[in-house]
Amino acid sequence: MMHYDRLTGEEKSGLNISMFKAYDIRTKSAALTPALKRRLIRALGRYYTEVLKVDSVVLGRDARLAAPALMEAAIEGLTEMGLDVLVNPTQISTCQFYYGCMQNPHSAGIMITASHNPGSYIGMKLVAPTLVTLAMGNGPQGGISAIREFYIEDRPAGQGRRGRVRIVRYLDQFIDYSTRLAGIQPHELDGVSILTDFLSGSAGTEVSEALMGAGASVRVRNLVPDGTFPSGDPNPIVADSIAPTWNMIREGGYDFGFCFDGDGDRMDTMNAKGEQITPSYNLSLLIPEIKRLFRGVHESGYFGSAAFNPQMFYDVKANPPSVVRQAKEGIGVHIIRNGHSFIKEALRRNLKDQYIVASEESAHYYMNFPLDSKDYSKGFAATENTLYFTLLTAKAWSRNPKLYEEAFAEQLAIHRQREWPCEFFSDEYLEPVVAEVERIFAERGLSVFKTMEDGSSLDATLMREGLPELIGRTTNLNGEWLQVAQRISRSEEGIARWEVASSSAERLNEAVSLIRGVTDTYVKDGKARYE
Repeated sequence: MMHYDRLTGEEKSGLNISMFKAYDIRTKSAALTPALKRRLIRALGRYYTEVLKVDSVVLGRDARLAAPALMEAAIEGLTEMGLDVLVNPTQISTCQFYYGCMQNPHSAGIMITASHNPGSYIGMKLVAPTLVTLAMGNGPQGGISAIREFYIEDRPAGQGRRGRVRIVRYLDQFIDYSTRLAGIQPHELDGVSILTDFLSGSAGTEVSEALMGAGASVRVRNLVPDGTFPSGDPNPIVADSIAPTWNMIREGGYDFGFCFDGDGDRMDTMNAKGEQITPSYNLSLLIPEIKRLFRGVHESGYFGSAAFNPQMFYDVKANPPSVVRQAKEGIGVHIIRNGHSFIKEALRRNLKDQYIVASEESAHYYMNFPLDSKDYSKGFAATENTLYFTLLTAKAWSRNPKLYEEAFAEQLAIHRQREWPCEFFSDEYLEPVVAEVERIFAERGLSVFKTMEDGSSLDATLMREGLPELIGRTTNLNGEWLQVAQRISRSEEGIARWEVASSSAERLNEAVSLIRGVTDTYVKDGKARYE
């Protein structure tokens, strides 16, 4: 019997084992041949029937060109293994898929997507019942680790009854749920002008309908789902993809704008000048409304006799002043490692201790969402609903634009180089590169942090000068400070990423130059390239 640690490098390559990532399954679509596709579906079917012991799977896909064929293979393969498949065969956002899973909490789920990756990629995001995210080492018997072993073993599954296919569509319910949860009243956004860019991904329908339904005047760009992604990579932080939208909003006539990635679970926000407000800053302005929602949860008795004491997680890359701003809104702030699966699992596990919300600087927002917005006793799902956060942002901005102006002014006082990637052509270079960068900054006196408050790994390196390890509402940021965050991507092959923030332009530029001094060597030697 074959196991992962017994495979040769040639065998791993031939089976495309590298598609099993830390948080999901992701690969270039050309590397997922028809034979490997069927093998993967068999492995998923075995895991769902033998380990999770479910009898149904919610299945969704985004607009990628390779998605329909993979969905068709999944429908055929899973029903052949006796699983009922609840499927919307048209393209939907990942967040709408998650809502579908919330309506079927006893089912497992497969979302066929490669998120923000270029159109040549395909993949899957996997959930167990009650939206427990399956990741490498997370989920019954190790989650994706177990699925990988089933894939390697490729043992035929027992034949039982053939499963049934049921068409499920939740667009209207999803919009109603998100609108109600955000507290959007009729005509709430009357007179508000919003520019949106969906980068030809799959979130355009739900976001546009919801904003227009609330009265906003919405200018849409790249609304029609198109897996060729004609505007460029469906990633709102890729300048070439989003530059036309920045230029359009600068031409005037819009109050603010939103940009979304390919599967609609990332939401970037920009003002009338085309400037991005970072997710951590945006979330600080949404906390009062989120606290209002969870105060109702507390009053329902869901948290027992404990006093109302909401908590949140913030991204390792979040700007320190934004964290202080969050804490001053009356919520406990706690640093957490990157990774959508890890963050959602932490929120799920700590819900009873009133951990309610989180964000990443990559423009992901997370929350413990009620399965039923009218009956909290039915429980919660730690997941993503970008439509909810979009509506909440539009509501907060339209009601009090002055708060956003103040947040932008504070943000502009920070000198920041937004996270940038470098792709290395062999994984053997990754660890030496990040170790060298760490050494350089440690020798310059920066404190190096690699663990969260509970002692577990940050899966990243956070280097700070003039800042404490734990930031809170009383942290003094009047002096000079520097923060450098670096990490190896767990969802992409050969990618390392850096983000730098500082109280001064000189220190920012020096820090960026030091990092580039390391990576430039690899690029010049033909071992890496800048994306």
